Amino acid sequence: MSYRITLSVTGIEVPRRQVPESLRAQELFRRFHCFRSDQTIRVPHERTIPKVLAHVGELRGLIYCSDRGQRGRPRTFVHFFKLRPQLTCDAHGKQLYILGGNYRVTSRGLEG
Repeated sequence: MSYRITLSVTGIEVPRRQVPESLRAQELFRRFHCFRSDQTIRVPHERTIPKVLAHVGELRGLIYCSDRGQRGRPRTFVHFFKLRPQLTCDAHGKQLYILGGNYRVTSRGLEG
C-alpha cells in the first residue's frame, strides 16, 4: 500500500515515505497551529526508550498551553484520553514516557 500527500510547505506531491522528517514536522505544526512555524530547529536528545521503566500510573488526561489557532496568544487546553496510555519514567525518575493509548495530533488538536 502506498500513500500520496501534498505538503503545503512545498506544494509538491510525493510519496509519504519519501517526505523528509523536517517537512513532516513543519506540516504537522501548520495543521495543528493553523499557521506556519517561524523556524525549524533540531535539538539533540536521547532517541531510545530505556529497557527498564517504572510504572507511574494511567494517564487520564493532559493539560498543555499552546498558541494553536492564534499566533502569540497562548491558551490552555485540556485533553482527556479515551483509551488511556500508561505513564512511566526511567529508573532515575528524570524522564517521563507515555506508552500506548490511541491518540493523534491533528488540526483539531489532540484526538483519541
